[in-house]
Amino acid sequence: MFRRWWFVKLLRGAEPQPGRPRGRLSREQQELVLREWEVLRDRLAAYAGERVTTAGELFRAAELQLPPEEDGPRRDYLWALEAYEASGRLLDEAADLPDLAAAVVLAERAVERLAAAHAAHAGARPHPPALRCFYNPLHPPVPAAPAPRTGKKARQRPHHSAREAAADRRPACHDCRKAILAGQQPDILPALLPAGATGRRSPRVLVPYFAVPQQWSPWSATACGAYDDTAPALVLRGEHRRRTTAPSP
Repeated sequence: MFRRWWFVKLLRGAEPQPGRPRGRLSREQQELVLREWEVLRDRLAAYAGERVTTAGELFRAAELQLPPEEDGPRRDYLWALEAYEASGRLLDEAADLPDLAAAVVLAERAVERLAAAHAAHAGARPHPPALRCFYNPLHPPVPAAPAPRTGKKARQRPHHSAREAAADRRPACHDCRKAILAGQQPDILPALLPAGATGRRSPRVLVPYFAVPQQWSPWSATACGAYDDTAPALVLRGEHRRRTTAPSP
């Protein structure tokens, strides 16, 4: 879902090049960017609403009453409740596409942690959590790593090409990794860069979500909360809101 973001090729013409001034989007291109952003926002808001609603139904059907001595399951369950509450708040207050993606991620992580709490309470081993694609955490989970080699092959240093090294730099779903290995752009979740963020009079443009400076986005370094257990508490404290607007130039 939400693949092949058209804006990537458009933005390549607007990226600064060494020794050359920053390119500028025409007024028509800027309007196209904003129209497409509105379409993507509406689609993603509907999808996020479905995921948060599904999580709520699961929580109501699988409520746990845990004694204090079950410390591990209790921690998992309380974290899951916080993540679910945070996902609903993000859904209500989302300012951009990464906020909505974070609502999906936290809702799904809440369900994973709820299942882990139930498993631990029953004396079973929880399933490992899904590893999410850094380029777009809405993509399918990252495939499991192959089993380590043994014997003589295990002692040989593997040879990695530059593309393989790039593909291994961040967790990537099957299609994004395949694109990187082929020298192509992966399908990246976009974000609307605030006006003024790149200099005086700069237009609002769509950029890869992880390109937004961290002082303006709590999601750019954590795959929209996929790799940050403090994300639910951050949202419940309201800290995600104070980072959404760039200062005036």
